[in-house]
Amino acid sequence: MGKWLKIIIAITIIVGALLSAPLLVGEQGYVLFSLGHWTVEGTVISFAVAIVLTTIAFYIVIKLVQYVFMMLIWPSKWWQKFHAKKQTGFYQNGLNLMALGQWQLASETFLKVRRHERIESARTLSLICAARANNKECTDTTLAALSLSSSNDVIDPKVNLPFAQLVIACQNQNYDAALALLNSIDLPVLKQSIPFQQLWLEITIYNHQWAELDKYLPKINKAIKKEFSESAYKDWMQTLAEWLELGFAGFVSKNSLNQLEQAWQTLQKHNRKESALLFAYLAALASAQQSDKIEEILLEQHKLLNNEVILSVIRRYYQVNHVVQMDKLFHRVHQQLSKMPDDKTLLTILGYLAAGQRDHTLAKQALQKVVYSQKNVTDTKLFAQELALLGETQKSLEVYHSL
Repeated sequence: MGKWLKIIIAITIIVGALLSAPLLVGEQGYVLFSLGHWTVEGTVISFAVAIVLTTIAFYIVIKLVQYVFMMLIWPSKWWQKFHAKKQTGFYQNGLNLMALGQWQLASETFLKVRRHERIESARTLSLICAARANNKECTDTTLAALSLSSSNDVIDPKVNLPFAQLVIACQNQNYDAALALLNSIDLPVLKQSIPFQQLWLEITIYNHQWAELDKYLPKINKAIKKEFSESAYKDWMQTLAEWLELGFAGFVSKNSLNQLEQAWQTLQKHNRKESALLFAYLAALASAQQSDKIEEILLEQHKLLNNEVILSVIRRYYQVNHVVQMDKLFHRVHQQLSKMPDDKTLLTILGYLAAGQRDHTLAKQALQKVVYSQKNVTDTKLFAQELALLGETQKSLEVYHSL
C-alpha cells in the first residue's frame, strides 16, 4: 500500500469519526453476531476495545517474527553477500586473465564460479578460453569438468553452451561437426546475436553452402554495419574476405575452378558486387592464374569498385604469380592518372601493371612516389625488384634492408 493511500484512508476515518460522533452521543449501541448455534453479542464499546486489542496483539506477533528473521536469517544473508563477493572475484580474475591472453588460466578460473546468475556465462567463457588456448588437453579438461559439475547444478552445459562448442569446433577446424551441431540446435539465424551470426557464416563458408550464404549474407552485413562503427565494420569485412578466400580455395581443391565459377553465377547480382565476396572470388581466380577473367571483371565493375579494392586484387595476384600482366587495365589506369596524377592508389596499381609490361622505368617512377609513405611490404619488394632490373643494385639492397 502506498504512502499517500495510507494517509488518505487515515484522514477518511478521522473525518468519519468526527461527523458520526455527535450522532452517537447518549447512544449505547448493541452488536449481535449469530451463526447457527454460535452467538456473540455485546456493546459497541466492548467490540471496539476487542478490535484494538486484537490489532495490538497482531502487531506484536509481526514484530516477533521480524525479530526472529533478523536473528536467524540475516547471518545467512551476510554469508551470501560474502560468497557473492568471492564469486565476483573469480569472474573478474577470469576476465583479467583473458585480457592478458592467458587462456588456460582464465579457463580454469571461470570454472570456479558457482554463483547461479553468472554460472552460465562463466562456463561459456571457460570453453571459449579453452578453445583460444589451442590446447587439446585444456579443452578436454574443461569439457570434463563441466560434465561432472552438471549433475549438481541446474544448468546443463550441453544445452546452454552451443556457442562455446561451436567456437571449439571452428578452432579445431572441425567444420563438419560444427555444422552438425548447428543443425541439431536449429536456431533461426537472424534472430540470434551478431557474434552467433558471424560464427554461423564461418561454418557456412567452410562447408561451401553457397545458397545459404547468398540468402543471409546481405542481412547479416546490414545488421553489423548498423550496430558498429565504420572502422569495426571494415575490420569485419576483412575477416569475412579471409574466410571467403579460404573457403573458395578449399572448394576449388575439393571440386574444380569451373564448379566455383558455376556457383558464383548462381549468387544474386548484388552479392557478386559485395567487396569481400568479389575479392575472395578474384583471389581464387588469381591462384588459378586466370588474369584474363580477373581483368574482365575489374573492367566491368570499375564504376562500383573503388581503387583500393582493385589494388588489393592486384597485390594478391602478384603475391601468387609474381607478375601482373593486364594490358587493358594498364591503359585504363594510365588514362585515369592523367586526370589524377597524384593519386597514390592509382600510382601503386600502375607500378604493378607497368612491371608486368616490362616497363621497369615507369614502374620505378610510379612506385618511388608511394613506397616511402605507404610502407607496404609487397609494394616495397616490387620496387626493390624493379631497381635491380634497372641495374641499381646498391639502392635495391638498401630498399630490401629497409624491410
